Amino acid sequence: MHPMAIEQNFRMRAGRLQSWGTGLLIAASLFWIYAAWQVFTPYESTYNKVNCPAPFTSERRDLYVDDSNSWVHEDALRCASDRDWPEPLAALVMSVPLSATGSALLTAGTVSVRLRAHDREMHEAQN
Repeated sequence: MHPMAIEQNFRMRAGRLQSWGTGLLIAASLFWIYAAWQVFTPYESTYNKVNCPAPFTSERRDLYVDDSNSWVHEDALRCASDRDWPEPLAALVMSVPLSATGSALLTAGTVSVRLRAHDREMHEAQN
């Protein structure tokens, strides 16, 4: 096999590793964006159509205090129970192996190309 063909084949495999790593990191980022959206955005309760604050900004005491200035106690309880927490938690759990694998693949592809370039420069310097 011609040395140039070997080099092209090597670079193609390294580029494929980088592409897969980038794709997995993008997928992990989408899971993180979904989880953040679930935590930082207000939503509407499906039971009684109450506008609920974002879980990040609501205080735990709002569930138990019934002031005339805040929502009704039962509405607050419905808002707290209406947010489906397993979905954002599952998204975060799924993002961990994706980001670890994506980082490893991207790093392996990048390091392979850099080491190959370094090896070529060292070989040229010796000749």
